[in-house]
Amino acid sequence: MKSRVSYLALAVLLAPPAHANLTIHPMRTSVGADKAAVIRIYSQSTQPQYVQASLRRVVDPAGDGEHEIGVEASEAAIAVTPSRFALAGGGNRLIRIIPLRAVEQESAYRIYFEGVRAPEEEVEAAATDTAQASIGVSLVWGALVNVVPAEGNVELELHGRTLNNTGALRVGITSVANCDAAGACAAHDVSRSLYPGASLQLPVSVETGHTLQLRYRLSGDGYREHLKVLTAPAG
Repeated sequence: MKSRVSYLALAVLLAPPAHANLTIHPMRTSVGADKAAVIRIYSQSTQPQYVQASLRRVVDPAGDGEHEIGVEASEAAIAVTPSRFALAGGGNRLIRIIPLRAVEQESAYRIYFEGVRAPEEEVEAAATDTAQASIGVSLVWGALVNVVPAEGNVELELHGRTLNNTGALRVGITSVANCDAAGACAAHDVSRSLYPGASLQLPVSVETGHTLQLRYRLSGDGYREHLKVLTAPAG
């Protein structure tokens, strides 16, 4: 399987030794039609720095064709505020993720935070350039944001070894169990996000008369596990 962009981030710019000028928490969150989210940015430097946030939409999230594209603010389902800000040495800043428009199916965005140069007017006024020097080598951090529809539902269809997500919500599958008519089950660990419209090849084929017990988590629902039982179609 192809490598995917880490939620942690891309090492950057110039020469070693690289150091994390900032960190973020949480690395993953969700927003809904009437529910905003927050991400806190922590400075790991003794010097002041400037941070910029950039937003990208994830296409085919968790799929083989996953990639990211830039998105105009007028087309995005969420907004990041503030998108550019000063961060005091050793300080922290709360960033808000605000829903802009409703979505019919759960989608994914990634917000990148990186150190940038100070505004020119502040550079000219500064007696020293310590804020500039602090971003010579840094890390870019990416936070995944799931945008959840107001009326989401979980609908899954089973066809042999293929599991289709026909609902409106992402399903974070943690395990599946193939159970026969007598109730004996063979469990398999599966760690995979299945977004609306996506399909997944299961590690086993569920025969007619058997059932599939699927355990999963939902965005914004913490570590709570849900159970769904699917029956293999006849024929």
